[in-house]
Amino acid sequence: MDKWMLCVILLWVPLASGASLNGEGRALLAFKERVEVDPYGALSNWDEAADNPCLWFGVECSDDEKVVVLKLNDLCLKGTLTPDIGKLIDVRSIFLHNNSFSGVIPGEIGRLQKLELLDLGCNNLSGPLPSELENILSLQVLVLRKNRFAYSQSPELYDPNDEELLSSNRQLVKRRLLQINDNPPPSDANGLPPPGPQTDLNSNSNRAPSPSPSSTSPSNTKSSSPSAVPSPSAPGEIPETHEVPSKKWVIFLTVGVLLIVVALSAAYVLRYLNQKSVTIMPWTTGLSGQLQKAFVTAGVPSLRRLELETACEQFSNIIGSLSNCSLYKGTLSSGVEIAVTSTIVTSAVEWSEEYEAHFKNQISTLSKVNHKNFMNLLGYCEEEEPFTRMMVFEYAPNGTLFEHLHIKEAEQLDWAARMRITMGIAYCLEHMEQLNPPLVLGNLSSSSIYLTEDYAAKISHLEFWNEDKEARAESESSNQESIVYKFGILLLEIISGRLPFSEDDGLLVLWASSYLNRKRPLMDMVDRTLNSVREEDITELADVIVSCIDAAPEKRPTMAQVAGRMRMITAIQSEEASPRLSPLWWAELEIISQ
Repeated sequence: MDKWMLCVILLWVPLASGASLNGEGRALLAFKERVEVDPYGALSNWDEAADNPCLWFGVECSDDEKVVVLKLNDLCLKGTLTPDIGKLIDVRSIFLHNNSFSGVIPGEIGRLQKLELLDLGCNNLSGPLPSELENILSLQVLVLRKNRFAYSQSPELYDPNDEELLSSNRQLVKRRLLQINDNPPPSDANGLPPPGPQTDLNSNSNRAPSPSPSSTSPSNTKSSSPSAVPSPSAPGEIPETHEVPSKKWVIFLTVGVLLIVVALSAAYVLRYLNQKSVTIMPWTTGLSGQLQKAFVTAGVPSLRRLELETACEQFSNIIGSLSNCSLYKGTLSSGVEIAVTSTIVTSAVEWSEEYEAHFKNQISTLSKVNHKNFMNLLGYCEEEEPFTRMMVFEYAPNGTLFEHLHIKEAEQLDWAARMRITMGIAYCLEHMEQLNPPLVLGNLSSSSIYLTEDYAAKISHLEFWNEDKEARAESESSNQESIVYKFGILLLEIISGRLPFSEDDGLLVLWASSYLNRKRPLMDMVDRTLNSVREEDITELADVIVSCIDAAPEKRPTMAQVAGRMRMITAIQSEEASPRLSPLWWAELEIISQ
């Protein structure tokens, strides 16, 4: 009898533990089963014996313990997407950006009727987009760039400046999905695309090349644009022609001139009235002594939503997404470009007092950074109708450091450019370490480093708050040591030109260990595309890396010590690592303040 009871207990325990996990937990476990590579062990605490998936890494829940956010970006996960993702019926945001997911997007994703943001950018997804996406009426942002989806060569569909699909207009999404799915790329007898340039909806390879960071000499590459060649008619057909009578042209031109005159007159009157009624002030970002004083004492201005809406083309120019906000690019009337982050919360009901406290604290903290190698805060927007919480930052036009190190279409960085970028990062981190209290970045990676027009580094801290509760619980001291460690890994990535993780080599720090401990020739660790790299420099930089990634955090140097050693090695002063912009550029950056 005892043996029978023991058998029953042994059978009942796993059944009971599995039964305690709800449907969302089982759906997440199905997601985990499709993940073939998890180099950082991000999903290691996704345990089927657990009864609360809200405690799992990357999972955020509402007060009633419904999964509302799945945040697994930048983790080098490899696998396919499970159809069970459609069972997360309360999820509002899914971030799978910058991983290695392949295969198709499952049609079951159309069941997520509360989904507002879906970021699948920078993966290896392919096939046609599921038509079920158009049924998600709540979807506001859909990011698909840098994948391998079926594409169309229709010029009406592809815009080299539009890398993301926006679902704020349902008909636009529906039309685009139909065009993508109904126009597969032409193929040869083997089913492969024909040789030659192709148009890819999810690639930015058709962008005009940026100026070279290493040379100012003219480029040998030639750029071309589609020529206006009429489509050949079928045999026996007469091509269509369209003629407009000359009288109509006269009417069109007259009306056009009148409209332009009226618009210019209205703009002049509005500008005059605004100048009479409110003060116009520059967004000071610390590019001179006077500006630095004004920035610290006056803080950043509160801006009107209408101004930002106009600058960002009705918030249609989205350039990215983060865990708790969307990122837009804007252009002021003077031509100055800005970056605007907006919370994904769209209702005051969903905006808690804790969120508001974090938002105000972020503004207060970032307004005090004031460093030339930091993506400085220029202003913020806080309105109740429509509900708005936004922050406005400087814009760096040359993309991220990650793109220039790892994407072949991007402009390659020579050794001098890489060292200047590295020193800009080191000086900025040293400055943030010395603030009271120190500013600790939640994320420091090549993806968070943006490059200016002259390829100087700009560290970004664009998120509204750090949602990693464990990171917030750490002491300031251990956080600083963590930043030093991350800088060491970043320096290793810059020198080697290798990803932090790859299928062939695994974790970069493990791959480099045999070079750093001199078991292999140290120079073999250097990116092979680089020239004129001195061995003595690599030897000294390797010693810096080893000290930064020391297994004992208390033995790691401070960022001030790291910056000092790096300055001795590179001979690059802080002024040389800063963006070379005119000190009068801020005069163009005027905006009417509330």
